[in-house]
Amino acid sequence: MTRTETIRGFILALVLTGGATALAQEAPTDDEAQQIRERTAPLAEQGNASAQYNMGVLYDEGYGVERNYETALEWYRRAAEQEYAKAEHNLGIMYQEGHGTEADPERAAEWFRRAAEHGEPAAQNNLAVMYVRGQGVPRNLGEAAKWAARAAEAGNESARANLPHIADALPDSRIEGDNVNIRSEPSRQARVLRQADASDEVVLLARDGDWTQVLFRSDYAVGWVANFLLAEATAPGGGAAQSTSEVTSDASRAPRDDGAASDPAPDRDTTAAAEDAGPGADERDGSRMHIGQDIVNVRQGPSTGAGIVFKAERDENVTVLAEEAGWRRVRFEDGRTGWVAGFLLAD
Repeated sequence: MTRTETIRGFILALVLTGGATALAQEAPTDDEAQQIRERTAPLAEQGNASAQYNMGVLYDEGYGVERNYETALEWYRRAAEQEYAKAEHNLGIMYQEGHGTEADPERAAEWFRRAAEHGEPAAQNNLAVMYVRGQGVPRNLGEAAKWAARAAEAGNESARANLPHIADALPDSRIEGDNVNIRSEPSRQARVLRQADASDEVVLLARDGDWTQVLFRSDYAVGWVANFLLAEATAPGGGAAQSTSEVTSDASRAPRDDGAASDPAPDRDTTAAAEDAGPGADERDGSRMHIGQDIVNVRQGPSTGAGIVFKAERDENVTVLAEEAGWRRVRFEDGRTGWVAGFLLAD
């Protein structure tokens, strides 16, 4: 395969009258490249982002012209300023390799990020690799897994190969309970992506307050779940140094839309209470909060399996005494105490 196919996944478009395109899967001959340039250059000068991108490819690869990385960089930049994802990605490659400019891992990562956010699978995988290696960004395996999962969903083969290595370097856990809602954001108001059942295996990517972002081992789907619906985390299976040493950067395929989420489903009973904080609970400084839902179960311990002591109503004031795994031990104004799921409290 050519360097074009293996590194950048370029697709040269021969611009025809009326804006139609003919896609060249192989490197063009000199005559073909000259025709492409003659038809593309005027459109590129007029501001057509696709044409600007293809002019960058011609100069980057030396198709029909003398290879000139500086000129290629400029054409890519002009297309990228119009948020053309492939051009954004190729700018990342140029800064990563030091072609037409000084090598700059931070700028490479930034252009990969822009292209990744615009749906370019190759950039999503390359950004994941940057996070694994700590190049241009702080090393963060959770972010690496998130971006590799998006690339894999869009069909990027390198990302599909990389994901198991990244996942094996992250803490393991499992879902506790059936019909657990997995959400798009760390909020009870966020869209429900799917429902999970007891013992579904996940790896932990990130934490945001009372929520954890997880990656499912079964299909590498990503979503957010309330902390108290997760089992205690265990150490990574493969170890970071061993597991992530085989990840590879790559670039390929046109952007595709992410898959649609499933319809929302009712949340499980998510409330909790006890006289003592118990083992593992972190003492709090007595911060003041209030009940944020209409009817909330106050339980004997930090678990949906703990007995219900009483029910509290919206806007009842509480003082937070301790915290454990997404739950809060609270004291009500009348002196009663118990455990409540953290996301059911409001400031």
